[in-house]
Amino acid sequence: MKYRFILLSLFLFSLLCVANLYADQQDSSAQSSDTSRVEEGEEGDQKGYIDRLHEGSSARVEKISTIIDEKLVDMADYLAPSDGSVEDDEEPPSDEEITRDNKESVDSYFLNNKYLDEIKGSYLRIRPEVTFSSREDLDLSLKISAQLKLSRSKKRFKLFIDDLTEDNAKNIGSDNEERSRPEVGINYFAPERYGFTSKYSLGVRGIDPYARARYTKEFEAGVWLIEPVQILQYSVGDRYKEETQVFFDTQLFNLSLLRIYLGRGTEYDTPGMRYDASLTIFWAPMDNLGLSLKQFCNGSTKYEYTEDDQADPVVTEQMNGIYNYGTSMSIRQSFYRDWLFYEVHPGVNFHKKHEYEPNYTLLIFFDIYFGNI
Repeated sequence: MKYRFILLSLFLFSLLCVANLYADQQDSSAQSSDTSRVEEGEEGDQKGYIDRLHEGSSARVEKISTIIDEKLVDMADYLAPSDGSVEDDEEPPSDEEITRDNKESVDSYFLNNKYLDEIKGSYLRIRPEVTFSSREDLDLSLKISAQLKLSRSKKRFKLFIDDLTEDNAKNIGSDNEERSRPEVGINYFAPERYGFTSKYSLGVRGIDPYARARYTKEFEAGVWLIEPVQILQYSVGDRYKEETQVFFDTQLFNLSLLRIYLGRGTEYDTPGMRYDASLTIFWAPMDNLGLSLKQFCNGSTKYEYTEDDQADPVVTEQMNGIYNYGTSMSIRQSFYRDWLFYEVHPGVNFHKKHEYEPNYTLLIFFDIYFGNI
C-alpha cells in the first residue's frame, strides 16, 4: 500500500511537470510568429474571458475615478483658490490594520485549518505527505480536500469534501466507526449579523449524517486582535461534539505575527474535557518563503492511557493534566508555480505514551492548491 502511495504521488507530480513543460514549449514556439499574435496568444492562454473582462473593467473604473477626482480638485481650486498644494488625507495604517493584514497573509499562505474553514471560494487541495518518527512507524498518506461554490444557483452554498485519504476513500458510505471516514456535504455561509460570522454544514461521515455550526467574531484589544470561535456538531454516530478556540494575534515586527492559541472541547464518547495551548511566531522573509516556530501542549481532565499493554485484559488508567508537549518548526516555500508548495516540519514532543521521553519527528509534504491564495 505504501509503495502504491509513493507511485501515485510521483505520478501526480510528474503529470504536473509534463503539463507545465508542454505549456512552456507552446509559448516558445509561439514566439517565432508575429509579435501581436504572440501577445494575444499568451494572453489568451493564461487568462480566460472573465479575467480579461475583470481587468478591463477595473482599469476603466480606475480611469473614471481618476478623472472625477481631478475634476473635483479643479473645481475646488476654482471656487476656493489655494497655494497650489493638495493636502494628503491618507493616514498611515494603524497597528490593528497591520496586524489584520499579517494575520490574513499568514493564514492564506500556510493554508491552515482556520483559513480553510473560513474561505468562501472554490478550492482543491492535494497533499501527499510522509512522517518520520523516532518512536513510531513511518507514516505515508495522501490527503484531499475540496470546496465548490454554487455561484449560479445558491451563492452562499458550497459543496465540500474533507479528510479524504487513500486509505479511507473506500469507507465512504461505511458504518465502521473504528476506521477513518471522509466527510461530504454542503456548507452555508450566513450573512454577518452584529459582527458575528456564521457557517453551517450538513453532511455525512461514512453513513452517519451530521450537522455542524461555526460562529466567530473578531475583537480589538490594544495591539491584539482576539478571535473566539465556537463549533457545535451533532451526528448520529458520534452523537455530540463541541469545541471552543480563541486566537490572539499581534505584530512583532515587520512581516511577522505572534499567535497565541487556546482551545478546549468535549465529545460524547470521550471522558473529561481536552484542552490545548500553543504559541507560534510566523515570519515571511521573502514573498515565497514562510517560517514558523511553535511551542505547544495538550492536556485533558480525564486522559486515558495504557498502564500495562501486556496484561490481559489491557490495563488502562486516567490522569488529569498535560499528556503531551513539544516544539516544532515549519519551513514552507512555493516553487516552480505559485500553487505548488513544499513544507518541512522538524520537531520534538514528549508524550505520556512514551513516558515523556523525547520523540523526534520530521513531517514533509507537498501542497498542490488550486484556488485563490
